[in-house]
Amino acid sequence: MSVPISHELEVALAVVSVVMFVGTVVAMPLFIVRLPDDYFVRSRPPRSVPRRVLTTLVGLTLVTLGIAMLVLPGQGILTILVGLGVLELPFKDRLIARLLGNAKVAGAIDKLRHKAGKGSLLIPAGAC
Repeated sequence: MSVPISHELEVALAVVSVVMFVGTVVAMPLFIVRLPDDYFVRSRPPRSVPRRVLTTLVGLTLVTLGIAMLVLPGQGILTILVGLGVLELPFKDRLIARLLGNAKVAGAIDKLRHKAGKGSLLIPAGAC
């Protein structure tokens, strides 16, 4: 048995999908180009609790949107990668290394950065 969806909900979902697509097409390349070359390999100083809470919320939001964009229009893998970069999780470095170790992902990131005159990102140890 299927549940009918109102026309207003269909329109709202379409608008959200278009906004996510346009937002990631503009924001993710800008963010990746602005990252320092050593962003994923350098150590970071400890953060205050309010800042950790805020960055966790931003990171979880980006990861969630990135997962949604795997089936919706948008740059899902790049959004997930940026979201993971913001989060402070024990397995984050291994997951980022694995994503950056993928030739297609690394190639797309390098292409964006080289067009902007930036160097390649340094890949963390343990990249597959």
